[in-house]
Amino acid sequence: MSMQDWAAMDAMFQAADSAPAPKATYGRDGPINVTGPSPGMIGPPKVASKPKKAEKPKDPNEIWSAAEVDEENDPLDIDDGRKQAEYEIVFKQNVTPEDFFLGVDPLRHPGVSCSDSLILKVSLPEAKLADIDLDVRPTCVRISAPKHKVKVQLAERVDEQKGNAKWDAEKFVLSVTLPIIHDWDSKLQTSAADELD
Repeated sequence: MSMQDWAAMDAMFQAADSAPAPKATYGRDGPINVTGPSPGMIGPPKVASKPKKAEKPKDPNEIWSAAEVDEENDPLDIDDGRKQAEYEIVFKQNVTPEDFFLGVDPLRHPGVSCSDSLILKVSLPEAKLADIDLDVRPTCVRISAPKHKVKVQLAERVDEQKGNAKWDAEKFVLSVTLPIIHDWDSKLQTSAADELD
């Protein structure tokens, strides 16, 4: 490029800087007035929203709200005058010759997390076997009798189809044995090669 070309470009830029900006031709100051339907008119007419009801202030010590617990209509939670039955949970582990003589099973140890089943023992005084209603779910057990009721949340997930129940008429104790469903992958923790044990 020659010096004259550079001078012409410089003059063009200076003229552009000193010229007033062109007037905007969009938005409210646009030259076109809307007389027919526009995209903003699509849909039902807008209605003023109603003010929301004032919510109860949250308790800072609350662990979860009543709406989060889906047991509101549970018949065993309703106070109908029946007593809460006493119960205990016993964890049971099958002992194999490998455990007894060698003790080399890498997945199992004598702790509760390696139990094979759990036994729920419920005391139901003055009850008869015919009057007891037993409902077993994977995570809870519900037992109802004429004078007692109980709902037990289980610490482990169980197989409700393979369990069994025994009634001791002399002691008025119902024993429910339920096999535990294990997720061994989550219980087996191995360290990576670059971690220290």
